[in-house]
Amino acid sequence: MREKAKSLIAAAVMIAAASSTAFAQSPAHQPGDGEVQVIAEKMCCKGCAQKVSGQLYTLKGVKSVGVDLSTHTVNVTLPPPSATTLGRIWHAIEQGDGGPTSLSTSTAAYQIVRPQNEQELRAVQQMGATQHIVIDNLHCKGCAQKIAAQLYALKGVTKVSVDMERETLIVETNPKTPVSPWLVIDAVSAAKERPVAIRGNYGTLVITWATEAAPKSNHQAQQPARGGIQR
Repeated sequence: MREKAKSLIAAAVMIAAASSTAFAQSPAHQPGDGEVQVIAEKMCCKGCAQKVSGQLYTLKGVKSVGVDLSTHTVNVTLPPPSATTLGRIWHAIEQGDGGPTSLSTSTAAYQIVRPQNEQELRAVQQMGATQHIVIDNLHCKGCAQKIAAQLYALKGVTKVSVDMERETLIVETNPKTPVSPWLVIDAVSAAKERPVAIRGNYGTLVITWATEAAPKSNHQAQQPARGGIQR
């Protein structure tokens, strides 16, 4: 990720490192393809573990659920998941009162950074139904347009604009039709791009990829720094 994008998520990463169990601090076992590892901080007893496992087993494709109460870790085995499926796993653990804080696969680690004080809480609440998506090396307006085309296909998305200087797409949605950040990740991936942070009224979802993004050629040096993107 380039220096411009770093400035938008640096604070979130610092908070995550200080307040939550980070990806690098997880147990030594690294999830392989088809495995998802979640840190569920509120899961503290066998009853909690059973409740979380019960919610996860309702999901299509889940083959097994393993729990380590000492590290508050849940390991889920299933076919290689999309980001939408990861969102369902996250939601299932929330429904089981597990309090998920981070999720990792063989390709990426995902961590939600919640507002830490009243000022941060007001800032995210003022976003309303808008989400800011930071892209890993948003190279040109053409790349932004490819992503926007995928985002416009999501139910509830009403407008997409771009801030090239901050490598960020601003997505406005219908307040009555919430758009999950996990659906946003799938949409960006469908455009062959990678998000590194998604900020909304829930906080910031920070994504750390296991490998570096492939370099892009500089074929569009002149382009607007800001502007809306048509459907």
